[in-house]
Amino acid sequence: MNTPTNQQLLNLLCEITDPREMSAALEIILTDSEQQEVDKRLQIFNALEDKVAQREISARLGVGIATVTRGSKAMQTDSYQLLREKLANSRAHKG
Repeated sequence: MNTPTNQQLLNLLCEITDPREMSAALEIILTDSEQQEVDKRLQIFNALEDKVAQREISARLGVGIATVTRGSKAMQTDSYQLLREKLANSRAHKG
């Protein structure tokens, strides 16, 4: 999506380097429910990277198998591949 508002969002997020500021930005942009969905999406990516079966991921996270399958398909996109290393690095440094 390439709208002026989307560009504003991209510019804002690119300017943020402080984790506290990023957390604040996500809090005002996303609802609690949306933040939970993003969290689950990242958990799906992590589990798929760990070669966990889709049905096990579905049961573990309490999401439908279609949600896990969408995550798997997202991982096959150029966008995911562009960010794969950054996702792996952020996962290694969590905690």
